[in-house]
Amino acid sequence: MLCLAGLSEASACEGSEVIFEDKFADDAGGWAINQDVEAKDGSFVFKLPPDAMQSDLNVTYTVNDADICAEVVWPNGSAILGAGLLFWGEDNRNYLQFGVLNNGKFWIARRLDGKWHTIVENVDSSAIKVKPGESNTLRLKASADTASFFINGEKVRDLRGQAPKTGWRFGLSGDNFDKEKGARLAFKSVKVTN
Repeated sequence: MLCLAGLSEASACEGSEVIFEDKFADDAGGWAINQDVEAKDGSFVFKLPPDAMQSDLNVTYTVNDADICAEVVWPNGSAILGAGLLFWGEDNRNYLQFGVLNNGKFWIARRLDGKWHTIVENVDSSAIKVKPGESNTLRLKASADTASFFINGEKVRDLRGQAPKTGWRFGLSGDNFDKEKGARLAFKSVKVTN
């Protein structure tokens, strides 16, 4: 997402028109807030139970083509965590996910009728920052039936697929692979341009 080191997520998306931007000052950004999700004080936080995944499609915006950027910060702790962008979303049972793990790997998967189908699984990338407190900027650029994926400004993959015909939703996700301990994962911002 970042073209140069030190640039913030806000400058990562390249589209000329800002469709949506949230720095999570409050919970008015159109996210589905519940006991495991909070948006306030500059963070969007997933409270992840052991061995759990949370996803949150934005419920107030629909896009056709989009450049989506989000910044996530790894918490302290030794659990394997994942942070992701959701795209081509039709509803909570049908979307694609692009994510990074705090062990230096990324993945792309599709959720279809509530079942997961892996497209790219656990590919190593030196672009991923893995230390607690470090942030990663995820970016995906979707145009028609093609998506390109970036981690901290480095392009890692392209994908051809079938985008929804009448527009789609975007979102965020968090994964906790520790089978015993819960975790908290914080996004600092998300921006969508076209």
